[in-house]
Amino acid sequence: MATVKVSERASEMLRQIRRKRSGVLTITIDGGCCEGTAPHLYEDYVVPSGSVEIGRAEDIPIYIAPHFQDQYKRARVTIDLIDDESSDAMSIETEHGVRLVMRTG
Repeated sequence: MATVKVSERASEMLRQIRRKRSGVLTITIDGGCCEGTAPHLYEDYVVPSGSVEIGRAEDIPIYIAPHFQDQYKRARVTIDLIDDESSDAMSIETEHGVRLVMRTG
């Protein structure tokens, strides 16, 4: 399955969010209608059937949707963080004016 790394900046934000949240955190990689395969961070998320855990970021599981599993089978990706004050994504980190992104390599 995919090799997943996490940038230091993304790790720090995930640690900060973990300290403030009491629920179970999950990162998902799926094909949403607006943001493509951008990683999303959710609290108390119900993972869709068939999704597979491909790694962890600060002990938060990272799941990939079934329809992407073949495409990402040998991928090497890094989950990173960018500034994005205007994001309207439902991912938790957007509350802090940032957005998780996935980079190859």
